[in-house]
Amino acid sequence: MYNVVICEDEDIIRKGLIFSFDFQSLNLKVVSDFSDPVSCLEYLSNHDVDIVITDIKMPLMSGLEMISQIEDKKKYEFVILSGHSDFEYAKTAISYGVTEYLVKPLDHKLLEVSLEKAIKNLNDKKLLYNAKYQIKDLSKVYKDIPIEDPLLQSIITFIKEHYMDKIILNDVAIELNYSISSIKNKLKEYDLTFNTTLNRYRIYKSIQIISLNELPIYKIAKIVGFSNYKYFCAKFKSYTGYSVTELIQKNQ
Repeated sequence: MYNVVICEDEDIIRKGLIFSFDFQSLNLKVVSDFSDPVSCLEYLSNHDVDIVITDIKMPLMSGLEMISQIEDKKKYEFVILSGHSDFEYAKTAISYGVTEYLVKPLDHKLLEVSLEKAIKNLNDKKLLYNAKYQIKDLSKVYKDIPIEDPLLQSIITFIKEHYMDKIILNDVAIELNYSISSIKNKLKEYDLTFNTTLNRYRIYKSIQIISLNELPIYKIAKIVGFSNYKYFCAKFKSYTGYSVTELIQKNQ
C-alpha cells in the first residue's frame, strides 16, 4: 500500500476528495491532508509518503513552489490539481516531473487514471531500487572477510581494478605471484570461486551503468567485461532475478 497526502486550501474540495474518492480500491491510503503547503512540506520531511496530490494556488506558497523545495523529488509521484488551465503552469509542472496535471472541476475518472499511472511509476522505482541493491559492492558482499587476510583482499582488489578486461584465473596468479591452486584454495575457504566473484562484481557495475546511462545491452556488456552479451543477460538474470531489458525500461 502506498501513502498519499493531499494539499488543498479549499476545505470542501479537500475533504470531499478524501471521502468521495475510493483510494482504498487502488491500494492507497490518505495518511494526512493540509490546507497550506508549508505544513505539508514539514510533514513530508518527517513521514513516509509516496504520492502528493496538490493544488497550485494556495496561501503562503503555490503547490509548484512547494514541489520545488522538496529535495528528493524523484522519491514522490505528484498529481497537480488546478483551476487554471494556463499552459505555463503545466510546463512548470512537467519540468518538476509531475505524474499528471488535472484541471478543476476534478474528474474522478481522470484522477483514477492518474493515480494508476503514479502507482505504476512507484512500482517501477521499487523494482529498480531492489535490483540495484540486490547486487552490492564486494566490500559489502564480503564484509565478513577478515581484513588480516591479505591474499583474499588482493584477489578482490585485482577484480575491482580489472573487471572490464578479459581476465582469467591465471592472470590473478601471475599478478599476485601465487600459484593457481593457491588462489583457488583461498577462495574456496570462503565458499567462492574466481568466476563467481568476477561475474558478481561485473553485474554490480552493470547495474550502476544502467541507472546512470541509456546504453544498448551489448555496450553495457562490453563495458563490464562480457564479450558475449547473451551470456551477460543470462548472468544478470541469474544474479538479480530481473532481465536486463526489464531493468533498462524501468529506469527510463
